[in-house]
Amino acid sequence: MPYPPEVFLYNSGNGLIAEEISYDTEHMKRQHDENYIKLNREQKEVYEVVVKSVNSNKGEQFFVYRSGGCGKTFIWQTLLCRLRSECKIVFPVASSGIAAVLLDGGRTAHSRFHIPIIVDQCSEAGIKHGTDLAELLQNISLIIWDEAPMQHRHSIESVDKFLRDIMAPIDPSRSSRPFGGLTVVFGGDYRQTLPIIQKASRGETVGSTLNQSKLWDFCKSSPYVRT
Repeated sequence: MPYPPEVFLYNSGNGLIAEEISYDTEHMKRQHDENYIKLNREQKEVYEVVVKSVNSNKGEQFFVYRSGGCGKTFIWQTLLCRLRSECKIVFPVASSGIAAVLLDGGRTAHSRFHIPIIVDQCSEAGIKHGTDLAELLQNISLIIWDEAPMQHRHSIESVDKFLRDIMAPIDPSRSSRPFGGLTVVFGGDYRQTLPIIQKASRGETVGSTLNQSKLWDFCKSSPYVRT
């Protein structure tokens, strides 16, 4: 039988962290270099501002608004390769399973963050302090959340509240910052919003998404990002 990767042999603590840093960094770097030269001007601007936020620990939030087929997923893949080539941990999540499988290592937001099925303004992600997953979240550098308009704003706010709580032991000031001071990139198209409230009208559906949340005010702008 083949031996497991060395990262698993020498990191007997948190297996989730070991898994997330076990990517072949050389392969990730080659893939990143191939993707980067294919980015157009607007895509490069999104890429640069996100990487700058991660490297400077600014913890900014962005919303990339473009219709399907305009290259949002290609930006996500380039960012994933860049950060994973540097042994940084990235959480690529999506609001639907179909969108999640297009991301390398992607999961649905409900699965990754343990978001309750039925949410309201008091809901919070169901991850307990002291668990391996909580420790993993304390070590991530970026969250990529695709198809965010398909998620009820209470679901996104529940993740925000939990991350503020889980990051407080590291730095108390992070409890007052959106998403605990983590850089988060949302993406999606409001013309493709699914009904997230049963029997709701179009206006009620759009009024329950991220753009109606208090978190919307923190999203930064660029020519390719929401203004």
